[in-house]
Amino acid sequence: MKTYLSVHQTMNNEAYHSDLAPKKIFMRRHEGFTITVLVAAALAGLSCAMSVRAAALRGLYTEVAAADPDFGSSYNAGGTLGAGLVQSSLGPNGLPVLSASGITRLGTGSDMNPTTYELLWWSAGADPYVSLDANPVQVDSMPLNYGYPNVNWYPTGQTGDNNFFRTVQWQGTFNMATAGSISLSLAVDDDAWLFIDGTLVAEDHYGYTSNTSTPMSAGTHSIKIFYDDRFPIYDAIQFSSSVPLSPVPEPGTMTLFIGGAILLLVHRSRRTSGFYGTEILINQFHHTQQSARKDDEVVPVLNPIPSSEKQL
Repeated sequence: MKTYLSVHQTMNNEAYHSDLAPKKIFMRRHEGFTITVLVAAALAGLSCAMSVRAAALRGLYTEVAAADPDFGSSYNAGGTLGAGLVQSSLGPNGLPVLSASGITRLGTGSDMNPTTYELLWWSAGADPYVSLDANPVQVDSMPLNYGYPNVNWYPTGQTGDNNFFRTVQWQGTFNMATAGSISLSLAVDDDAWLFIDGTLVAEDHYGYTSNTSTPMSAGTHSIKIFYDDRFPIYDAIQFSSSVPLSPVPEPGTMTLFIGGAILLLVHRSRRTSGFYGTEILINQFHHTQQSARKDDEVVPVLNPIPSSEKQL
């Protein structure tokens, strides 16, 4: 027996097919769409996309050309940097904003946004000297412990600054079950600025160690580290946290999973009798004690056939 099964549903009804009595499959309309048992699979996939491994940060790796005025032996590189060159809050594009003294020290036409005063060392395309690494996105395990004497820590295995310099932006989140403090330790060569929820909480320059303890409210918080290697020979970062950090998922991954979830939940929408309805095909194995014929099978149907039409 070959059985073709389909269920039609409009805004105003709840479809229940009598042939599926042993399984009692119901479809209910919610906000114009039919929610099916595929919800569980869709949400599971979305959960996988969101639950990237803990105790890590996502790093966006960029290359800075040797001719950049703020790097290497260029005219504006100068010596090591000090504190106070960036403001306490990130700018509208999520980048560090130069303070008045920072503009004087680093505000070149290529490396600073002239409107927002954001520093562009991590902005491929916006800064003409900055480009993405060949392998730009990495998930780096915590604690971060890169650089001298382990000089080949960059994704492409670069061991020196002969061709270009480096910048990295690390992003992540952490959760505080209750209000408390997060302790952070940061040591770099050459510079790094650390922001929590868009507010500067620590910075470090050229080999010193910055240890901070910051009070936090209960809940989820974001963390960003902006790192640069501006001079040849040495480069390094050591960073640890008293609270586990989780990397931010890639936007592309999230989009794919959300799109997939929608496709799973909604097969096709159409206008039915003046209402917006959703038509869902169900291919369900139906075998009862009364039909044990050898040719019992369910044939997948690509196009809907009214439930009243069956081929025996």
